[in-house]
Amino acid sequence: MARSWSLLVLLISSVLATDMAAELSGSWKMGLRPRQSGTNLQPFTGALGGVTASAITNSGNTDRPFEVDGDTFPDFPTAANRACDNQKNACAELANNGGGNFEVGQCDEQSNQCKAAISTATETTFNVLVSQDADFDYFCDL
Repeated sequence: MARSWSLLVLLISSVLATDMAAELSGSWKMGLRPRQSGTNLQPFTGALGGVTASAITNSGNTDRPFEVDGDTFPDFPTAANRACDNQKNACAELANNGGGNFEVGQCDEQSNQCKAAISTATETTFNVLVSQDADFDYFCDL
């Protein structure tokens, strides 16, 4: 009798675990989503000759929170344009010095693509975690 009972418990546990695994595997319509990384907001991934667009990171300065290659900016579009310009300059330098199998005109085309990506970027701000005020501890991102 005890063996039958153990077998029944094992069978029920297996069924419940299978259902839970299916739910956790993403079969939900409203699945879990990761937090925004916030470390690099650069939307453009093109890299002609291996030259990538500079990272757009958080400078830590609330007045000029966007940083590109050590320079800070007050807004995302300005920072992203600088990143595209820096990529174009590095690409053109590589083309002019014979380090790549491409022409400077292709760097110009890539720069246009980089700047077009700015207007379609989905992440243009850094999350600021507010953890508490004088009365409460908060557990949310603003």
